[in-house]
Amino acid sequence: MRTMHLAAAMAAALALSTPVSAGFFDLTLSPYIGAGAGKATSDISCPTGVSCDDSDTGWKIFGGLEVNEYISMEVGYIDLGEVTYSGTQSGTREVNGMIMDLVGTYAINPSFVLSARGGMNFLNAEVNGTIANTPTNNTGDTDLAWSFGLGAQYNLTPAVGLRLDWERFFEVGSSISNGGTGEADIDLLSAGVVYKF
Repeated sequence: MRTMHLAAAMAAALALSTPVSAGFFDLTLSPYIGAGAGKATSDISCPTGVSCDDSDTGWKIFGGLEVNEYISMEVGYIDLGEVTYSGTQSGTREVNGMIMDLVGTYAINPSFVLSARGGMNFLNAEVNGTIANTPTNNTGDTDLAWSFGLGAQYNLTPAVGLRLDWERFFEVGSSISNGGTGEADIDLLSAGVVYKF
């Protein structure tokens, strides 16, 4: 009897997964482009006697390929804004660079789509001013930074969609020892538009 119950459960799971499996292997290969802008916030440590304005405007532009209705790939350029330091030391910390994301999507209906993304990004952190603690008042670093994000998209037409994304970029920069830029997690909350060809 237990074997029959197990077989029935496996058959039911297979039946329920068949539409998903069929959709997964139904390639769409649809290219798209997009852009977004919003608020970037850096989780940066401020030295004693220094105040930090850790929020700024961030933006991105990107191109992507919808592989199927569940998976897309994106490549683009991102500017994660500027942190401004003032007080006993002053200066700025800017971050920008190349983003590469694998995006998973799930359509609630043809108009509303949920998404989750993971990224491998090459980001440049540049610190200028006395806050850099270097003889030249400048230090910079380009390094690999991982990211994760969640989002939603509302499709106005089959070609045009409005998108809302939250993304976190982990440990951007280098160790502050030996003249590094310091590491910080950066959040970007953005709204944008997508055009599918």
